Amino acid sequence: MRKLILIAGPSGAGKTTISEYLLEKFCIPRVVTHTTRPKRPEEIVNQSYHFETNTSFEKLHFFEHTRYGSYQYGSSREALDKAWEKSELVSLIVDISGVEAYINAIRGQVYFLYVTASTKKELQQRLLRRGDNLAKIKERLSGSELNPLPQNLQKDAHILVNDNWIETERRLTAIIRHLQG
Repeated sequence: MRKLILIAGPSGAGKTTISEYLLEKFCIPRVVTHTTRPKRPEEIVNQSYHFETNTSFEKLHFFEHTRYGSYQYGSSREALDKAWEKSELVSLIVDISGVEAYINAIRGQVYFLYVTASTKKELQQRLLRRGDNLAKIKERLSGSELNPLPQNLQKDAHILVNDNWIETERRLTAIIRHLQG
């Protein structure tokens, strides 16, 4: 049965690291999302994003989409189906507001992995190590709780506290075995 591992959580929790680990260790591809912004030099078309025009973007069937400035971003049914052609088990990093859309649309096919850390200080240190601006870090972490998991999503969430990478790898291995089982 086709499954989508939705990965959400606060900035610095390790969502991208986990998605990359799932690809490298278990060959679980990431669903490629869409944007109307221009491609950056280091990005790869249809791997970093599906780069769209405003017209092509409007023709897609989105689970969720948003606008940042003058550019649009979203994750579509078409991209999910394309990922499922490669593998029955795929992953997608979404913000917390996107989780509900997926659960409502394809509940039985979603495994919602909520990734966090045990302290805000740990999240702040990770963001500093990756080179984020201190003012932006404080802005990101000040307005939110450490676990900004809405009440209505708590019953669907599988919470992973990513404080120790060896323990995180062990937990991910158990999760993947369960989902493949």
